[in-house]
Amino acid sequence: MVRFALVLQRVFRMCPPLFLSIGVTAAMAQPNLSAVSPSGTLTYTVTAGPINPCGPEGQLSYQQYTYSSFNYQNNGSNYPLTGGLVYYNSPGSSQGCPPSGIPSTPISLDASSYGAGCDITINSQEGGTYYTQTLTCPAPPVTGYVDPKYIVVGITYAPPGPSPNTWVKYTNSTYVGVTESLKNSFTHGSTQTVSLTSDTNIPGVFEGKITASQSTSNSQTTTSSSSVTTSVQVQSGEQTFGTGNYFAPVNNDYDIIWIWLNPVVIFSIGSSGPPVWNGYGFDMNDQSDLDVVGIPLGYLNGDFGPMPEQYLASTNRSWAANQIWPSGQGPALTTADFAQVASTDPFSQSSYGASNIGYAPPPSTPDNRFTLSQCNGQDGGLTSINYDQGSPNVSAGIYPCNLIYTNLTTQAQSISNTYSQTFSVDTSFSGSAFFTKFTLSLNNSNTLSWTTEAQASITNSTTSTASLSVQGPNCNNTPPSLTCNPEYDAGGNEPIQFNVYQDNMYGTFMFAPIHYY
Repeated sequence: MVRFALVLQRVFRMCPPLFLSIGVTAAMAQPNLSAVSPSGTLTYTVTAGPINPCGPEGQLSYQQYTYSSFNYQNNGSNYPLTGGLVYYNSPGSSQGCPPSGIPSTPISLDASSYGAGCDITINSQEGGTYYTQTLTCPAPPVTGYVDPKYIVVGITYAPPGPSPNTWVKYTNSTYVGVTESLKNSFTHGSTQTVSLTSDTNIPGVFEGKITASQSTSNSQTTTSSSSVTTSVQVQSGEQTFGTGNYFAPVNNDYDIIWIWLNPVVIFSIGSSGPPVWNGYGFDMNDQSDLDVVGIPLGYLNGDFGPMPEQYLASTNRSWAANQIWPSGQGPALTTADFAQVASTDPFSQSSYGASNIGYAPPPSTPDNRFTLSQCNGQDGGLTSINYDQGSPNVSAGIYPCNLIYTNLTTQAQSISNTYSQTFSVDTSFSGSAFFTKFTLSLNNSNTLSWTTEAQASITNSTTSTASLSVQGPNCNNTPPSLTCNPEYDAGGNEPIQFNVYQDNMYGTFMFAPIHYY
C-alpha cells in the first residue's frame, strides 16, 4: 500500500475543527503534514448549514457542516474523490441535541477515481474526543488494448440493375455503423461495463500507448451500460452501385460488406471485478485513421471467384505480423474469416428472401432485421420504387429519391447476432500486468465474443442522410421496329417494383423485389 501525506487546503465558511490527512493512521491533535514523496494537495469545500434549534424547548442550537468537492492533485493531475461527509457542531447529546463531530454512520467517500493506492484517514477533534475513520483507495486500474482482426461495421445493399444512374449513397450519415457489446466474453457470468474516456472520439494507439491522434470522420458513443455504437462515414461521397445484369436485377452478391481492419479494443482493469471496456481505438501501425474496406459479398462467399489482390493487400494485414498471436493464428483474414464476414449479410443464405421478405404471403415469424421504409421522391413518400424498361427510342426513366429512417419498433430492438474471434496483443504488453489480468478474466483464452445488436442510434430523421437513384434497362429497339431487344420480363418472372427496407442492425437500406420470391 502506497501512503501519502498531503498539504491541506480548505475552502469554507464558519468551519469547525475538522482535520483530514492522507497517510495518518492514528488520531492526533494535529494532522501530520510532513512532506513525503510523492506529495500532493487535498482540497474540499465546507458549507455551513442553518442554525437549528435543539435541547429543552429549543433553547439550544447546533449547526451542520457539509464537506464536499474533494479533490487530490498530484504532479499536475487532478483526482476527484466523489462523495462527502457531514459534521455537527453541537452542545452535545446530553442536552437532547445531536452528538458533536462526525456521525457514527460510515462515511461514503468513493475514491474509485483516485490514481494510486492510498489510505485516507479522517480525524476530527471536539472537546478532546477524537473520531477516526480510514478509507482505503483501490489500486489504480491498468489500461491496455487487444487487437481483433476485424469488425464488420456496415452492409450497403445493391439496388437493382447495372446502370451508371443506379446507386445508393450515404453522405455524412451517423446511422451507418454497428452497436455491439462484449458482455459474454468474461468469466463468472459478469457483465462488462462501458466507460468511454472520450465520448465520440476514436483514439489512435501505437506501441502500447493511447496517442493524442483521433479519427476525423468516425465516432463512437455508449448506448447502454454495456454497448458501444460505432458510426462510420462510409467514405465521403461513396456510392454502392447496382447489380450486374439488367434482365436479372436481383443479386445480393453485389452487396458491399464494410470491414474495419485495424481495430483495437481498449480495457481498464482494477484490483477486482471484470474489465471495463473503454471503447475502440485504431492501430496506427497500419495507418493514421480507421482502415475500412468494402468487399462485395460475391467475393466473400466465392460466387465471384478468388479474392482479388486489391482486397487481399488490405485483408492480409501484414503490418500486424509482429504482434503476439495464439498458436496457429496470424494477422491475415482466412477463408473461415471471410465466411463469417459473409454471414453478416442475411442474403448470404439463399432462402432468406423467400422465408423472411416474401411479399405474398408475408412471413409468419419475421426476424425483425428489416423494417419497411420510405423513399421520398417526385411521387411523394413511397415504400416502393419502379424498375421499368424504357419505351422505344427513349431512354429508361431515372427514379431518384431520399431514403427516410424509421424509429425502431420494440421487436426490432431485440435483434442480435453473436460471433467470436481470436485477437493478438501488442508486444508492449508481453508479460504485463494488463495482459495477465485480462486473460485471466476471459471465458476463452485469446477470444472475444461480440454480440451485434440493433443499431441504437437509428431514429426518425427529417434530414436526408441517404439517397437512391434507379434506372431500368433501355429498350434498345432498332427503328423502325418498336420491339425492345431484348424485352425485359418477357417470361413474367422478373420484378418491376422493389420495396425499400431499413436494416435495423447496420443502419442502411435494402431493396427487395415485390411478387418475386
